Amino acid sequence: MSSSLKRFCPFVFLLLTFACTPNRPSYVLSEDQLEDVLIDYQLALAMAEVQSGDMQENRYVLTQSVLKKHGLTEADLDTSLLYWCRHSEKMVKICDRVTERITYMAETQGVERQEKNPYSFLTNEGDTANVWNFREGVVLIPNIVDNIYSFSIDADSTYRPGDNFLWAFKTQFLSSDNDNEAYALFSVQFENDSIVGTSLRISSNKQVEIRLNCPVKYQATPIRSINGTIYIPIRDSGFGVFSAGKFVLVRYHNLSLDTNPNVEQAKMVEVSDSSVVTKPSSDTLRVRQNPYDIKNEQSDERTIKIVRDKPIRVNTRRR
Repeated sequence: MSSSLKRFCPFVFLLLTFACTPNRPSYVLSEDQLEDVLIDYQLALAMAEVQSGDMQENRYVLTQSVLKKHGLTEADLDTSLLYWCRHSEKMVKICDRVTERITYMAETQGVERQEKNPYSFLTNEGDTANVWNFREGVVLIPNIVDNIYSFSIDADSTYRPGDNFLWAFKTQFLSSDNDNEAYALFSVQFENDSIVGTSLRISSNKQVEIRLNCPVKYQATPIRSINGTIYIPIRDSGFGVFSAGKFVLVRYHNLSLDTNPNVEQAKMVEVSDSSVVTKPSSDTLRVRQNPYDIKNEQSDERTIKIVRDKPIRVNTRRR
C-alpha cells in the first residue's frame, strides 16, 4: 500500500464513522440526563405512595418538583422519551441502568437483590435449548404505533411433536403515575392449523415466565410455529415506557414420549399475576425442567382453563 493511500484511509474511516452516527437534537435529553430524570421520577412516585393524604395529589406535586429540578416541562420529557424509544437498543440500556441504580439504592437500605436470570447458561442445542434468536430487548410506549412487539419462529427439523416451551423475560415499567399495565400472548401453531396459547397480564417489574405445554391430543402433531406478542394499552395522558429484555425461549423435548406416547398431560396452573407454569405429574418427570420448576410448586396454585382458538387460516400447503 502506498504512503498516500495509508494517509487517506484514516480520513475515510472517520468520515464514515461520523456519517453513520445519528445526531441527537439539542432539545433532546442525553442518555445520562434522561437516566437521572427517570430515577428521580421513580423515587418521587415511590414517595407519593407512602406519604399521607391523597396519593394522586402527592404524585402530581412530587413529579412536578422533579421536572422543576431538571428545568423541564412534561412536553420536554415526552419529546426525549419518544426520541430514545425510536432507538430501542439504547433505551433498553437506559432502563437497565435506571433499574440497576434504584436496586443499588434499595440494597443500601437492606432490600435483598432479586435472583439472576436462571436460563443464561442455555445454548441453542440439546434436549433443553434456548431457541431465541431475535433482539435482546424491546421498548414500548403507549401510542398507536409503538405499543406492540411480536415475533414468530418457524419450526425446523430440531423441533419434535410434543415439545414444551417456556418464554421468559425481564420487565421494567417507567411511567408518570405508576399505572402499569402490559399483556403478553404466547402460542404454538401446529401443522393441522390448531393453535394452543395463553395470555398474561403484567403489572410490575419482575422476571416473567410463561410456560406452554403440548396438550395430549397434539403430542403426535408436528409443530409449525411458535408465536408471541407483548403490548401495552394506549394512554390518554402522562407518559409510560415499558421495556422487556433478556429474552429466553426454552424448548423442552418431551423425553417421556420416547417410551410412552400417551403420557398424561400436566396441568396448567397460574401463579400470581406474572407467570404461567406447569405442575408436573408423576408421569412427566422425564421432561427436562428449568431450575425453578420445583420452587414454583406452591400450595396456592389454582387450575385454569386453556381455551383453544379456531384455526386462523386455511392450510393450503401441499403435502
